[in-house]
Amino acid sequence: MSRLGRSWTGAVLATAAVGGVTAAMGPSAAQAAQNDTAPGYEVIASGLNNPRGIAVLKDGTVLVAESGTGMPGCAAGTECVGATGSVYRVGGGRSSGRVVTGLKSVAMGPKSPQEPVSATGPNDVAPGPRGTFVVLNGGGGNLEHRATLGEDGRYAGTLYQSRSGRVLGDLVKYETEADPDWVLGHAPTPQEPTTAHSNAWRFAQTRTGWLVADAGGNDLVKVPGWGRPSTETVFPDSRSADGKPVQAVPSGVVVAGDGTIYVCDMGALKPGASRIWKIVPGHKPEVFVNGLTALSDLALDSKGNLVALSLTGGYTQTGPLPGKVHKVDTRSKEVTEVPTGDKLSMSTGLGVGPDDEIYVTNKSVGTNGELVRITP
Repeated sequence: MSRLGRSWTGAVLATAAVGGVTAAMGPSAAQAAQNDTAPGYEVIASGLNNPRGIAVLKDGTVLVAESGTGMPGCAAGTECVGATGSVYRVGGGRSSGRVVTGLKSVAMGPKSPQEPVSATGPNDVAPGPRGTFVVLNGGGGNLEHRATLGEDGRYAGTLYQSRSGRVLGDLVKYETEADPDWVLGHAPTPQEPTTAHSNAWRFAQTRTGWLVADAGGNDLVKVPGWGRPSTETVFPDSRSADGKPVQAVPSGVVVAGDGTIYVCDMGALKPGASRIWKIVPGHKPEVFVNGLTALSDLALDSKGNLVALSLTGGYTQTGPLPGKVHKVDTRSKEVTEVPTGDKLSMSTGLGVGPDDEIYVTNKSVGTNGELVRITP
């Protein structure tokens, strides 16, 4: 279990506050000509509420999972559940806006009006059958913690269908009962008396179900179309630049056409500690690329190459450095940076469109989040 994975938003919020993230306007489409940005960089939606994962459909429609703002009016320092999570849609020949609302969102009441609300809620989204959506909610921790959220917190840490509310996989229950990363030997501490904590971060569909990257559990969990979840793999600790062991904190997951699975990890946000893993069916996982920093998501382009997103390029005394986008040639393993004009700040979600345009959720803490399009 990772403290960062259990409540990564706390670490992000602290650094975002130093960097000057502020709450502001409601959702609106934005034109490239109105933005002082680098060429090839365009804000296409703004005023998003804690935007996280992205799904890009074949017709160019982009879906964004918004973790919401918790419960309006929640007392300062109190954890409350509200119905402010949503799915935001952009493009595809239709008007932009929220197509699903009322999803469960958990947040601590802010201590001041200036403090951005950092919520845990919908972390990822994909189209489901008959006009529904498959939504992955993060957080939840373990069954004991989830119980403190009451009935409204029952979707925390689950993969479920919108509209019907049918739970496809309960990651919190599985983590609490199985605690797969116990094999790594992480001892409990006074701050973390139990090592079983889930924070489901991203998922990918397979022929038989779904794969969920659990940042809190340091594992990749297989969720079948029926039956109980099971462990696909547990990710061992990485090492920071100074040689100290740091927990993996798996984040993005994608499945290639041949069934190969790629997973990236955050490396506890330590510089150079992030890795991209390659899992070929029937073989042990192997480190495919290493030496990157704070990888928060992963995607595939039309050529089968990887695109990886860094939440930040590192940290300084004045705040986090801008996020980065990398392309990884899956044949040569060569990593190249995609220019973004240093415009990315606390960027968490990533998707690639039909023409290999890159979509990123930016400013992902608070209510001034953005969806940006990058044309390499």
